[in-house]
Amino acid sequence: MATSVTKVPPPGPLRSRDPMKDASVPRGGSSKPAFSRDHPAALCPSKDIRNNVTTLMSLENCTVIEGHLKILLMFRTTPEDFRGISFPRLRVVTDYLLLFRVYGLESLADLFPNLTVIRGNNLFFNYALVLFEMLQLKELGLHSLANITRENPDLCYLATLDWSKILDTVEDNYITDNKNERECGDVCPGTAQGQTVCSQNTINGHFRGRCWTQNHCQK
Repeated sequence: MATSVTKVPPPGPLRSRDPMKDASVPRGGSSKPAFSRDHPAALCPSKDIRNNVTTLMSLENCTVIEGHLKILLMFRTTPEDFRGISFPRLRVVTDYLLLFRVYGLESLADLFPNLTVIRGNNLFFNYALVLFEMLQLKELGLHSLANITRENPDLCYLATLDWSKILDTVEDNYITDNKNERECGDVCPGTAQGQTVCSQNTINGHFRGRCWTQNHCQK
């Protein structure tokens, strides 16, 4: 059986940086801390989360994961199991993020709403972000996208992204065998109300708003 692959290369040359600094400064560049004294940054080691959603709770206090984050092999989970589960404090993963066969997960937007940096200090087969056999995933919703691997027949909101804002280089950016763009009906925030909320530009001859989901513009 043929395997369809979506490849986006990891970030450019690695630089020695302070993960705590990335955690405390939001993507918009403000120096306002992303957490208060009552909730200081929490450094966590690599996480291997599997089997059921209750194991996700080990991420509850993590602001920076110094290592990798793997979420995998949840065969009995449904979309309802992920309702209300969110880890807004998590901002940095220094190595890679991997999701494999997590059934019922349709979006990463609510799960990791503030994840801004996937460093890629150590990669998984040369990739910083891997989504493999996530056949129910419909949208990404992450802000520091590095890579998507394998076909996702229901995955949308790929054509609404300006990849040049995410990657250091887009020459080898291949996005194939996901859901047909004409079947997605991707709608950016405000579009349904006839308003222009998200920034717009022209890519591949298409002038449109840039967004991650119907609720989140691309910054």
